[in-house]
Amino acid sequence: MTKLVPLDPESQLGYQLVRVADQVSRIWHRALRTHNINPRQFSVLALLAHDPGLSQGELARRVMVTPQSMSELLVSLRDDGLIKRDAPAPGRAAQVQLTASGRRLLGKAYPVVEESNSEAFAVLSDTEYAELARICKKLLSQPPRTLT
Repeated sequence: MTKLVPLDPESQLGYQLVRVADQVSRIWHRALRTHNINPRQFSVLALLAHDPGLSQGELARRVMVTPQSMSELLVSLRDDGLIKRDAPAPGRAAQVQLTASGRRLLGKAYPVVEESNSEAFAVLSDTEYAELARICKKLLSQPPRTLT
């Protein structure tokens, strides 16, 4: 029988990334709570401001949630008057648009998010910040992998 040799979680990069993500998420949640939205809702609004008219499916892919979760999220944002969905043409996906209220909320939330990023990454030099951003983009550009 093979003896189990415990891994040191601190030596596992995945463990460290999960902890960093949790730490940053807490900062974002706290900051965005002042505007009655959460980081996922902010992400949807920010994506729509950057790329108007995205479909529900594309939003789900970019925010990394299931289509069902995105549907529920969009209903909530619509009910809050922050987005609207255009009636789709036959054979086409409905496009999602920001409303004027959604744009105003983003205008208030952007400075909070920028401040949150500054707080979360204050320990990094400008060079380290740029390198971390580059590495994160590289990791996120790969399709998700699952263990089988």
